[in-house]
Amino acid sequence: MKKVLFATTALVATAGVASADIALSGSAQMGIQGGNNNATTQFVQDIDVTFTMSGTADNGLTFGAAIDLDENAANVNQDDAGVAIFVSGDFGTLTMGDTDGALDWAMQEVDFNGAASINDDHTSHAGFNGNGGLDGHYDGQILRYDYSFGDFAVAVSVEQDDNQTALGNFFGAAIANTAGVTADPIWGLGVRYSGSFGGGSFGVGLGYQFTNDGFDNVAGNQGVAITGLSGRVALDSGFSAALNYSMIEVDGANNDGTHMGIGASYTFDAITVHANYGEYDWDPGAILADANGYGLSAAYSFGGGLSAHLGYGYGETGAAAGVSTWSFGLNMAF
Repeated sequence: MKKVLFATTALVATAGVASADIALSGSAQMGIQGGNNNATTQFVQDIDVTFTMSGTADNGLTFGAAIDLDENAANVNQDDAGVAIFVSGDFGTLTMGDTDGALDWAMQEVDFNGAASINDDHTSHAGFNGNGGLDGHYDGQILRYDYSFGDFAVAVSVEQDDNQTALGNFFGAAIANTAGVTADPIWGLGVRYSGSFGGGSFGVGLGYQFTNDGFDNVAGNQGVAITGLSGRVALDSGFSAALNYSMIEVDGANNDGTHMGIGASYTFDAITVHANYGEYDWDPGAILADANGYGLSAAYSFGGGLSAHLGYGYGETGAAAGVSTWSFGLNMAF
């Protein structure tokens, strides 16, 4: 969900007939942030460094790995946090590590082509859904296979139980896991199609993700299934928009719900503006309350990797008072 623009410097090494590329990229942010609900207005800064390695085997297979040092430091309790490794060929691409499950891979987030804010205010409100589904419910280490043919692409993914007591994820709710009890894996399926027309392009995505142990701190099976559909359009004029819809089903509990999100962006000259809205609608008595919210952002590019960003987010959950956040500052891409 984090939106960062990277410029890349590559170092190339050659051994025999195979070649390897090592790329270093990064970003830095500085500014100010605040909000209501007793949030203190304060300075904010962040720095992110990513190492990307890639190579080509004698038989034409490509392979590589990447590590995001910022994400690695922020998720020390997850296996291989910030690390992803892949191998690719005519058979498709196999990726393992901190990567998207097939549901998230297939679906489009509604901040499509939007201006990022330095504190992610536009995507952290109560109504936003990044389409992660059940990703990260266990240790966040995902194995995904995807294959493209023409304008179509398909993917399948799996995330295994790590038998740890770290809190799992269920649409923002922390669900305790039971150590020593091996729960069923999380499986994902996804398909997407992209195309173009006079004056623009479009894409649609359909994803499905499920597990038999969505609440593995409770005896027996508690199946959780998520079905999501998304669409996007981008016009040559600079306007783009996205829409997504998800259905969440929980066996044996009154926890079913839906999510809808919509967003639009417009780029003209060096300026990009963006707005999005989302809402959750849960069954009465569900562990989660209904929620909604919207996000706004704007960015101005000075060129050379330097840009100014403004962001705002507002959300409401159940009967609680609304929460707003904002930020303003500079992003530097290297």
